[in-house]
Amino acid sequence: MIKHRVWFGIAACALASSGALAQGYGYGNGPGYDRGPAYGYGYNGFYLGASAGAAFYNEDGIPQLTPTIAMFRVGQQFNPYLAIEGRIGTTISGGNSDGDHVNLNAIYGGYIKGMLPVNPWISPYVIAGIGGAQIHRNYYDFNSNDAGLSFGVGGEFHLGGGASLNVEWVRLISNADNIGYNFNTDLLTFGVNWHPYFW
Repeated sequence: MIKHRVWFGIAACALASSGALAQGYGYGNGPGYDRGPAYGYGYNGFYLGASAGAAFYNEDGIPQLTPTIAMFRVGQQFNPYLAIEGRIGTTISGGNSDGDHVNLNAIYGGYIKGMLPVNPWISPYVIAGIGGAQIHRNYYDFNSNDAGLSFGVGGEFHLGGGASLNVEWVRLISNADNIGYNFNTDLLTFGVNWHPYFW
């Protein structure tokens, strides 16, 4: 019984101290909540972003094709845990292998973004929504427009002044069909976001 009370006391102290730390970091409603990483986490509101990286196009029967891509995004962050984003992008250079070629002429998506700020500078996140691409191939079917459920994981690294860096993996297209051959498309990107109304 005494041992249980000791463990309960330790747990209560741990919870209280973690709450105090979170308040000090600005995760509560203390001073500096909306002043950014130097004063607490406050990257809320409208933001813009850009990223670049690689698409991994995997179709049955051919080698992996990896076009280079660029994307732009706009978003609205409601609090440290929730945002929505719209994205649009395209291929910078096409993917080639053994004579096969693919371009993602347009990349698009709309996502809900759930974040978990572990401290004022780092926020792992997950995204889920609808994503797709207009795909051009040099083999059948030459052109297609494929969209569906899209999801991914990433991490955001806050620099201060409304700016942040991010790295992200996304499953853009799952189990789509090209004249009987299944294909998937994943994206791996590195980018930057900016909250212009941050202060």
